[in-house]
Amino acid sequence: MVICTDGLANVGLGNFDEAKTEEQIAQVEEFYEKIGQYAKSKGLTINIVSIIGDECNLESLSKLADMTGGEVERVDPVSLTKNFSNILSNPIIASNVIAKVKLHKGLQFRNEDDANLSADKSLLVKDVGNVTSSCEITFEYTLKNISDLVKMEDLDLTQVKSFPFQL
Repeated sequence: MVICTDGLANVGLGNFDEAKTEEQIAQVEEFYEKIGQYAKSKGLTINIVSIIGDECNLESLSKLADMTGGEVERVDPVSLTKNFSNILSNPIIASNVIAKVKLHKGLQFRNEDDANLSADKSLLVKDVGNVTSSCEITFEYTLKNISDLVKMEDLDLTQVKSFPFQL
C-alpha cells in the first residue's frame, strides 16, 4: 500500500489538527497504531510518500511504515513518479516474520525492549513483519555483568575461545 500525503490529516480519522488535549492526541496515535497492527497482521506493507515543502507529521505516519516493513520517502513533486516506481520495485519476500536470536550464555542484548527478551537477556524475539530484499535487522550485545558470570558454575571465561550466536 502506498500512501501519498502532505502528512497532516485535517479532516476525519487520524485528524491531528483538532487534537488539542493529551487524551485526544493519544486517541489519534492509537488510531495509527491500530492501522499499523491491522496491516501487519494481513501481511501488507505501508509505504509513505510525502511532498517536500509541506508541513508534515511524519512521526505518526512513519510508525505505519516501520511496523509493516515499508519505507518513508519525502519527494520533490517533480520526481514523484520515479519514487513510486522505486517503492513498488521492492517486492515482499516474506510476511509475518519473527526473528529469534540466541546469544552465548555469557552475553546479553543491549538497547532492546525487555518485553522482547528472555529473563537472562540472551534470547531476543523480534517481530519483523514484512521483509524485502533490502531489509536489515541490527542488534547490540555485551558481556553480562561480572557478578552474574561468577554465579555461572558451568562457565569458565578462561576457556572461552568464541561467543557463538544463532538466528
